[in-house]
Amino acid sequence: MRIKATIIGGKGQMGRWLGRFFERHKCDVMLIGRNDDPKKAVSDADIVVISVPIEATCDVIREVGPLIKESSLLMDVTSIKEKPIEAMLKYSKAEVVGTHPVFGPYVSTFRNQTMVICPGRGEKWREWLIKMLLKEGAKLKISTAADHDKMMSVIQSVTHFSSITLSHVWERMGVNVMQGEEYSSPTYRLNMDVIGRLLYQNPYLYAQICINNEYSLKAIKAYLEECTKLYSIIKDKNIEEFATYFKHGSDYFQEFNKEAFEYTNYLIETLAKRRVKKK
Repeated sequence: MRIKATIIGGKGQMGRWLGRFFERHKCDVMLIGRNDDPKKAVSDADIVVISVPIEATCDVIREVGPLIKESSLLMDVTSIKEKPIEAMLKYSKAEVVGTHPVFGPYVSTFRNQTMVICPGRGEKWREWLIKMLLKEGAKLKISTAADHDKMMSVIQSVTHFSSITLSHVWERMGVNVMQGEEYSSPTYRLNMDVIGRLLYQNPYLYAQICINNEYSLKAIKAYLEECTKLYSIIKDKNIEEFATYFKHGSDYFQEFNKEAFEYTNYLIETLAKRRVKKK
């Protein structure tokens, strides 16, 4: 008998992407949109995936959780894990897995893409899911929900905070972004491409990522405090203190520095060749 998978929020980009994943693994997929009644599709399903905006996730779980069979799997794909997993455990008797695809629906496959798995309840479906993800070449990280959210407060919230504010610095300084490339190295272009990629996407998604992670404010506050320290060093024209501050960060990153240097050299060379071809 074929596995039945129901994706709530299945008519969004990520929902459709996940639908194709389950279809590749011989599942009958039902995509539930905003105007669809999920009750029958959920009660008949072997796998129920919650793929709705972060702020709506727990409300949807509260609504459909009691309808899901105890023998089924309930999973979510949000960027925040603690609250959704708590809600899935509370409002359903099904097996529970929290997941976070650390990529957007713009990639073609799971190959070399990171998927965080946060175990909730049960093993049968979790092992099935892990097997399917590994089959597609995904990179898996098994984590607790708390560890995931703490890590994402830095990986996502602080990084996005920095990128968004940098765009406003450019505006305040009256600098033309496109002209900036004429003065810059491929390293600068690489950094700007990351910022541009983020700003090209849905602002409400990034607002929810930063605002709904309970660890975000602590991480962003630490970032701002460190910015203030370095600002004071530069304001005082203290070269030795700057070097000490720089070296402290370098020591903390340790062996990662060398790996990052070699990896970005490769990216920079590739980017430089692309720029030459375009000219």
